Amino acid sequence: MKLLHALPFLCLLSLLACRSGDQLIEEDAPPSTVMNDQFSAPREQSLPVGSAQLIRSDWDNDGDIELLVPVPQRSEGSGTTDDGRIQAFTLQHQSSEWLQADDLPSWIPSEPRWHQSFVIEDFDLDGHNDIVLTQSDSVYLQLLKGPDWLDDNNTLIVGLTPISLQAGDWNNDGRKDIAAANRGMDSISILLNNGNDNFTTAATLDTADFPQQLMQGDWNGDNVTDLASISVGENLLQLWKGKGDGTFEKTSELDTPSSPQQLEVADFDCDGRQDLAVSSRSAEVLRIWYGDGSGSFENQFDLPAGRGPSSFGVADFNEDGVLDFVISNRFVVAFTSVTTLTGDMALVLSNGSSARGTAAYKSPELFAATHHLQGDTPGDVIIEDVDGNGRLDLMVALPQQAKIALFDGKAFPGRLTCP
Repeated sequence: MKLLHALPFLCLLSLLACRSGDQLIEEDAPPSTVMNDQFSAPREQSLPVGSAQLIRSDWDNDGDIELLVPVPQRSEGSGTTDDGRIQAFTLQHQSSEWLQADDLPSWIPSEPRWHQSFVIEDFDLDGHNDIVLTQSDSVYLQLLKGPDWLDDNNTLIVGLTPISLQAGDWNNDGRKDIAAANRGMDSISILLNNGNDNFTTAATLDTADFPQQLMQGDWNGDNVTDLASISVGENLLQLWKGKGDGTFEKTSELDTPSSPQQLEVADFDCDGRQDLAVSSRSAEVLRIWYGDGSGSFENQFDLPAGRGPSSFGVADFNEDGVLDFVISNRFVVAFTSVTTLTGDMALVLSNGSSARGTAAYKSPELFAATHHLQGDTPGDVIIEDVDGNGRLDLMVALPQQAKIALFDGKAFPGRLTCP
């Protein structure tokens, strides 16, 4: 039975365009070619690598934030092979080549390997950021010490096929610890940082089948970090309450729509309490749960999100005190002569009312993710005022073309968080 559940993870059409857990949805309508009124037509820049993931972080600990593009796999002949590189870029908005990689560090593994998740933190408190990466089809994490990030400085043992990482201070001792969701073992490994590059497993949490993504937050407002994970095998969102000593207690399980893709934690209605959202490719919705501040999430609703919603970002574009959504849609267009993996974008704006649920939002506005006529399978969305002009912009991964699209904001000043 586990093998049958695992088949969607193979992403046979294009592993560069897929994340683990992607499932394909056949449609007969092409992707949108409309350019959105809130954003300028995308400026697309080719990259030396193709990836669905974009991550913003201070890669080299110099105080400047870089754009990181991890490369899980690359094309090779008619198929794909593992890669594992992480490339860093700076933003040069006024330049025609607005991403620059000159003189920036990149990491290349000694052996090609699919690293599905990584975190960057100063784990040993020496002033240099370190990297911890998952290793596919193994029971190991790699700890690479900054500033050189030499390969295999240390190897940490977790469960089989770690797929998602979070770094946080689980026991409030001032050092960053690690949590790893293990798809092959249906578990979460809690690793505590004892200093001197030494981590010990403090707990193993049992999850539903095939955990896919792990997130952290504070569900009950006690200033102790809690955890949440989504599992694609049973379509469940599971919540754990942190006790502040490195241990966690499972408090609830919430049903997700089928094929959950991305989990996001934010205060969507700006009431001071954290909420949860999960995208669903097959159900074509974002399911949102409003938190009550005590650790419970009961007021759920499904928000229409376009075809095949996968990655998404949140911000208050129209500054009405409710967070809005920008969503990457991925789907298959099946014509009589060809089947194409493609997609588009959706902007879901709040309507400025005090209502909750679907009544608080307008219908999705679909728009093109790329100038390419056949579209692309847009990946991660990063929302940010890239050029510092007071308007929120979008950066979107275009993995099939090995590009990144920049959408300059032109309508709303916007806010990244609640006022």
